[in-house]
Amino acid sequence: MIKSILLHLVKCSVILFLVLPGLNLSAENSHFDKSLCNQIADTIQLPKVFIIGEHEKEYDKMTARYPNSVLSACDDDVNKAFKYWMGMLQEMQVFASRTNFELKGAKFWLNTFFAPDGQIDYMVYYLKPSSRNIPEKEMRFFLSEFMKQYKLPLTNKSGFAHYGHVSF
Repeated sequence: MIKSILLHLVKCSVILFLVLPGLNLSAENSHFDKSLCNQIADTIQLPKVFIIGEHEKEYDKMTARYPNSVLSACDDDVNKAFKYWMGMLQEMQVFASRTNFELKGAKFWLNTFFAPDGQIDYMVYYLKPSSRNIPEKEMRFFLSEFMKQYKLPLTNKSGFAHYGHVSF
């Protein structure tokens, strides 16, 4: 099962690698209507924590509400952005220890969406195949409890997000 999923991902990656160079992706030739970003409702109905691949339409709308990255919120200072991201992960590990949640061996992709004041609005994750198995209900509960008590010490004029690989 896992081999067939990985094979499918490899095939899709190869197709994208071959097709994307032929596409004209420059901003001046794009038909994307930027005014649509302002028309997205403020009340998108999404759980605060969910798995990548769930709620796809709402997720796409939500990502438009977070137009900046942690890097851009750090004025494109890679070291500063890395420090904030690693600081959050260290705090996550401290929180896990405090709440007796076992993170050792956990490997996952994590997309974190921050409000302009640094509060976490959403966490979207996907356990990697090489991760220690963590029941979905427990992982969701842990992340939702973590985000209630953590605030990134960074502010920005608008919401911002970061997507990355996490390994404990």
